[in-house]
Amino acid sequence: MSARPYDAIVIGGGPAGASAAATMARSGLKVLLLEKKIMPRMKACAGGVPRKAAEFLGLDLSPLAGPPIRGLTLSWRGEDARTVRGEEIQGWVVKREEFDRLLLDRARESGAEVLEGCGLLDLEDRGGRVRASTARGVFTAPALVGADGGGSLVARRLGFSRRRGDGFAIETRVKVSSRVLEERNGLLSFDLGAAPGGYGWIFPLADSLNVGVGTRRPPFKKLLGCLQAYLAREGFPRAAGKEIRGSTLACGIPPFGLQRGRCCLAGDAAGLVDSLTGEGIYSALLSGRLAGEAVADFLAGTAPLSAYRGRVRRKLGGNLLAARIIARLTDLSPRRAYDLSSKSDRRIRGAMAVVQGEISYFELLRKKIRPRR
Repeated sequence: MSARPYDAIVIGGGPAGASAAATMARSGLKVLLLEKKIMPRMKACAGGVPRKAAEFLGLDLSPLAGPPIRGLTLSWRGEDARTVRGEEIQGWVVKREEFDRLLLDRARESGAEVLEGCGLLDLEDRGGRVRASTARGVFTAPALVGADGGGSLVARRLGFSRRRGDGFAIETRVKVSSRVLEERNGLLSFDLGAAPGGYGWIFPLADSLNVGVGTRRPPFKKLLGCLQAYLAREGFPRAAGKEIRGSTLACGIPPFGLQRGRCCLAGDAAGLVDSLTGEGIYSALLSGRLAGEAVADFLAGTAPLSAYRGRVRRKLGGNLLAARIIARLTDLSPRRAYDLSSKSDRRIRGAMAVVQGEISYFELLRKKIRPRR
């Protein structure tokens, strides 16, 4: 099959890919997005969408979620729990299959061509064009955005530097009574120490609870036992293997892992997950837009594609670096870190302010927390 030309190709239909495709299509480019799965598809993710991400999208997420999140509970291995609730919305919890479907539909509406069930087989960057080989043909373009997750095939095929320090998380959905769901509504729960070098979480969906554990410390095979123990401690039934999903926590910006040749990486493919909380949706959305803008500028001849690196570092790099520093300090003495972070309502409200995007980690480190009450 002969190659079909486009202005830009996006690999991956998650938040980063959909954001990049929509951005480029709105700028007038002929864009092709390739997604290996048929949407909606299950995706291992806690599903927390911080307020800043919803504001970034300009979307009302209430049709996809339960009551908005307004509070936070911290505990240490199921004990010493401390809860703070507020009036302001911190975010929402969504099912990723529904959220990603919505974002992909928005990319289509913006003018991008989307091929689902079309996985990437091989990739070449030569002769002034990128060639993407798939089971449905070969597609070419002068630029490409890789948004194909933490195990990015795009990064491997094009020789991007290897990222170090990734973590891993597993999660399941638990059906509970309406009484338990009501008690959990509007409240994110984090249990430090539920997994060595990590945490456990309970996030309320509209009809169930998303329960999981994540860690920054291998071996990751121990996570299954941590999850089952966490479920039992919280009074939930044991999860069957088929009900458990796992995903890499793609943390840390590598020195040369954002752009190479005619390709740039966005979202998890670029390692833009928060090392401390594991949150990556906002970074995916923002980096996708930045990638789309960088490609549009590159094709218009107004800026080199390498300008994308600086844009990501200015917008995201400092905060992600601070998250990594705090995470490493936390790993030195997890119990002490818990005691310090949960010592007062003010400190927990500071953590809530970071989740909302009201303040940065650097402001936390500098003790300049000014959360609104």
